[in-house]
Amino acid sequence: MTARDRIEAVALTLREPRSVNWIKEQAEVGSWETAKSQLEYLTDAGRLTTVEIDGDTHYKIDPMRAYLDHIQELVVENTKDELRDEIEEIASEIATWKREYDVDSLQELKASLEEEVTPEEVRDRRKVITYWEENEHHRQLLTNTRTIR
Repeated sequence: MTARDRIEAVALTLREPRSVNWIKEQAEVGSWETAKSQLEYLTDAGRLTTVEIDGDTHYKIDPMRAYLDHIQELVVENTKDELRDEIEEIASEIATWKREYDVDSLQELKASLEEEVTPEEVRDRRKVITYWEENEHHRQLLTNTRTIR
């Protein structure tokens, strides 16, 4: 891989904003100028976005671009029926949690953490809350994907 390819590979896997120097080191690139110009190119292309931290420019994946790329990937890799099946599976899992915890919504499950429950029940409910939130996000993504198909 070229230096620019390595910079791009590192930059497009960032989970949090990082400086030019950090990305340069991870990509094992000697030239700060090469790293900076490639990061600016990726920013201009809409793949990255910048944020100022302590007066320094840091780079991160553009969240809108990542979302749209994910939708495109789902459209290419799945049929409309597969997307529908996944949405139904999510709905079924949420229905199970509603019955199991005797709630009508995610907000009610969150509120149940304030009830008198054991520490183990609190851990279980927090885990389900995390999964539920992920499912809601994934369902919205799948719904948007089905609209495109």
